[in-house]
Amino acid sequence: MKRHGDDRATAVFAYGRARRPPLHILILAIPICLFLTCSRRPDRDTLVMIIEFSPTNLDPRVGLDAQSERIDGLLFDNLLSRDEHLSVKPGLADRWEIPDPKTYIFHLHPGVKFCDGRPLTSRDVKWSFDSLLQGKVHSTKGGAYRLVEKVDAPDDGTIIFHLKEPWAALLWNLAGGEGMGIVPYGSGDEISRNPIGSGPFRYVRAEQDKEVVIERNDNYWGQKAKLTRVRFTVVPDATTRALELRKGSADLEGSALTPDMELTLQHEPALRIMRGPGTRLAYMAFNLRDPILKDVRVRQAIAYALDRKPLIQYLWRDSVRLAASVLPPESWAYDPDVPQYLHDPEKARQLLEAAGHPVVNGVRFHLTMKTSTEESSRAMAAVFQQQLREVGI
Repeated sequence: MKRHGDDRATAVFAYGRARRPPLHILILAIPICLFLTCSRRPDRDTLVMIIEFSPTNLDPRVGLDAQSERIDGLLFDNLLSRDEHLSVKPGLADRWEIPDPKTYIFHLHPGVKFCDGRPLTSRDVKWSFDSLLQGKVHSTKGGAYRLVEKVDAPDDGTIIFHLKEPWAALLWNLAGGEGMGIVPYGSGDEISRNPIGSGPFRYVRAEQDKEVVIERNDNYWGQKAKLTRVRFTVVPDATTRALELRKGSADLEGSALTPDMELTLQHEPALRIMRGPGTRLAYMAFNLRDPILKDVRVRQAIAYALDRKPLIQYLWRDSVRLAASVLPPESWAYDPDVPQYLHDPEKARQLLEAAGHPVVNGVRFHLTMKTSTEESSRAMAAVFQQQLREVGI
């Protein structure tokens, strides 16, 4: 039996690799970048943070976009958490046991309450997951728990996950972005309009495409927040976001400005930039049903044909780093010895020839790449188009 939960324990089963196609090209590892301003606003008890768009759904069982997850992380608690090294740590569950590979037993932290004063028990945890697994709530998050057979709550402080088969990813999923904040028993769709969680903040109000306001939860079971209130202000345009920071009408902005804007704003005396490692990846995924791309040699050739260093230098202004893995170097599971696909156009040409794609009138074959309308994504796609053309694609 493995026991986990205190600082002495080792989360042996904390990480499980998701099922993926045979090859993703990992393009860039993008750090977290925060802009902080010496605000000139009169309300010093409220922090104003700029976000690019409104959260799509504040039901933690449903919301998957960046802003929903950002705000839900302050309103709700997961069963588990992750530290700065991406190791699994206690959350609502202060310890857990794995008596066999298909059974996970979690013991809840005593005395936890929702922000409205109701006690949080295993009944709420079971409801949160059952509503997802049984289709009472329609969400793509259900896929993260597809191997959960059932969830039991034998007493108020214990929750048991029974798996269909051994599955190392469970703890990882319960702790992070695939994780799920616990909602009160019986919660339905209305929780998205009036979120009730057990996190360090409580929901106050929201206005679509304008703002979301939360305030400190004085009943929080963990370390109390120092801020009284946080207002997330929606500013879709990057130039306007920069101007709001310069004016001092906002306190904080996170990773939502272009590198050129960052260079300009770093000279502003009232602004401070904080950078740190992040887990966001820019990557290229392949359609493995495509008759050309299903050949691993073609996918490898594309990886060798791409030169990411100019992108880092000129497009991202050295604010990102090359990604050699889905894991950042800060992760306990990172392996620096994993083979990398560094720029080698000649090797790319050899692989394409071996795969049976000779050059005919300067072209081997055509591919279509789908990307977002975001400026940096379109710029990267244009660079990749040029680099792949050099090897006949």
